[in-house]
Parts: sequence; C-alpha cells; structure tokens
Amino acid sequence: MGDEFMPANNFLGRSWSCMRSSSCRLRIAVVLAVIASCCLLWIVVLLSPVTRAIDAEAKRIVITPGMTARQISKQLEQEGIIRSSTAFHLLSRYTSASGHMQAGVYDMAANESPKRLLERLYEGDTVDLAISVTIPEGYTLKQIAKVLAEHEIVGQQEFLEYVKTAPLPYAFLEAAAAKLEPECRIEGYLFPDTYHFMPDTSAADVVKTMTNRFKQVLESLAPIELLQGGQLADAPVPLSLDQLVILASIVEKEAVAEAERATIAGVFYNRLKINQRLQSCATVQYVLGEPKPRLSTAEMAIDSPYNTYVNDGLPIGAIASPGAASIQAVLKPEATPFYYFVAKEDGSGQHVFSKTFAEHEQAIRAVRNP
Repeated sequence: MGDEFMPANNFLGRSWSCMRSSSCRLRIAVVLAVIASCCLLWIVVLLSPVTRAIDAEAKRIVITPGMTARQISKQLEQEGIIRSSTAFHLLSRYTSASGHMQAGVYDMAANESPKRLLERLYEGDTVDLAISVTIPEGYTLKQIAKVLAEHEIVGQQEFLEYVKTAPLPYAFLEAAAAKLEPECRIEGYLFPDTYHFMPDTSAADVVKTMTNRFKQVLESLAPIELLQGGQLADAPVPLSLDQLVILASIVEKEAVAEAERATIAGVFYNRLKINQRLQSCATVQYVLGEPKPRLSTAEMAIDSPYNTYVNDGLPIGAIASPGAASIQAVLKPEATPFYYFVAKEDGSGQHVFSKTFAEHEQAIRAVRNP
C-alpha cells in the first residue's frame, strides 16, 4: 500500500484556520494591552496632583475620629485636594500596611500627590493648633480667667461661673470649701504652669487639667498617705491640706527672692505657734483686689475673713495659686528665730527680718528713711 496524502484543500483550510486563530489572539492581546495602558495612564492621571502650581493654597481639613478611608477620600475630593476619591481609596487599601489614617487637623494643598497625602495621614502630620499659655505663680482666679480669655482659650465669665461648682482636686477638700464663697472655693488649686490648650476649650477641661497638675506636683512633694488623710502632721504646726495651700499662697505673695521663701514660711509658723496674728499685707490686698505698695491704717482694719491683721490664724481661704517652691517652703520651712519682716524698697525684692517688734520698728524706719 502507498503513503496517504491529505487533500490540498484540507491542508490549506487547516493552515488558514490556525493562522486566523493566532491573528485573533494577537488582536485580542493588542486590544487588552491598549486597554491596560489606557487604564494605567488614567490611574496615573487620577493619582497625580490636581495642580502643579507651587503657590497652591492649602486648605484646613478636619479628620474626625472614626472616619473611614472611604469617607476621608470623599472629603478630600470634595475639597478639591485630589482628583478621584475612588483612586485614592484604592491607593489607601494598597498601602494600608503603612498604618492607619490618624484623626486631626491638616493643612493640605492640591499640589500634593495622593501618595504624599496618604503618608501625611498615616504619620499624623497634623497642624498644631494648641495655644501655649503661662499662668504665673501667685495669680488669683480672676487673673487666671483674664489670661485664658486673652489667649482665646475660654471666655472670662464662662470660666469664673464654672469655678463656682468645679470639682476640687480631692474629695476631702469639699468640707473646707463649703465655708467659702462659691467664686473662691477653688482658689489656690489651679496650679501655675505653662499649658497647651486648643482654642475654645471648655472651662471644665481647663480646670481639670490645672487641678490634675496641682495633684501631680503636690504628690511629688508630700507623702501620699498624709494627703489622703487630709492631715500634714510633719509641719511645725499641724496643717490640713487646705491650710497648707492657704499658707503657701501667702508665702507666694510675700516672697520675691527665691532664697527667702523658706525663711518667710518659718516666720509665719513661729507666729502660728504662739497664736500671733500673721499680719500679712498680701491678705488685705487680696480683699482689695489690687496690689498696693503700702496699706493705710483703714485698709488694715477691713472687716474680712481674709484679713490677717484683724483675724487670728490663717485666713479662711487661699489668696492665690502657689507654685511648687512655695508649697515646698511650707512643707519644709526654715527653723528661724524671726517673727517679723519688712520689704526693702531698693527693688531687690528682699526683706529685713527681725526677732522682736522693737527691732522690726527700727528696720521699718531704716527701710523707709535710708
């Protein structure tokens, strides 16, 4: 038998079919490649900055806690910061291993790439809107309220109204505070320091921050056991916590030179031990509401539970916010033989200390008639 041969028409048909199939696949591949290229190009466009302008104006973007990546993407698109929320959201999913978008206030511009915007959201590259405010040692509630209002942290009247019912640092202080006028009950417990508050912070948050700072500083200076019991018995004269703050506030207002704080505290303790009136000018000035270089006889006779010229012992409440140095001076006063002091009038802030009233009178004459 001879070799079998395929008819020419069958061979040509199959060859043409094969060629046609290859050509079809090639066409499909080319079309898919073109589509993929177009999609890729479109994605590149969507993920490019909205503008190349160097001076593009930044917009304030607020990302609130709990916002999803999709919600953030839509917000950025609505603000004109990105071209496509869908593309941005897909990019965020692709790069989600980098972390989580953080809530906060951002300044974002349309000339930033979506990739960079995502990096900033993951890093929490927020705008620091906190306002730095310093409350000096020896400030009263009214002075503190004024400073806070001037820095646009909380309104002056809102603050002064809130402190009438604000919680005290410790519950055991409530009994002592009940004796005071509502507007004075928290005097002395707002610790003087530098704080950082957001604009329009509530009075409650401001007070809580400052009283927490008071507790933190106080507990670093005094045994917590004594604080919890409300009795600081290791002082020359046993003092409850509210009495410690009262005396520290007087020391704060009387002492100018740092080296004299413990000495002044010692003088007041000496007077308390023998039931001698403290006769602190600072307590009268608190009643007057303004500092005066010298008090008149009439002013020293003002009828007030704060006036230590006419009342025995400590005044009814604190007269200012004492700093850590004054609290420490009351906790660890200098053992001194002095019972009197008078301020020098040479601008040094120092005092002349005396053991007896006769020496004190002589010191007054020397100071005022150099």
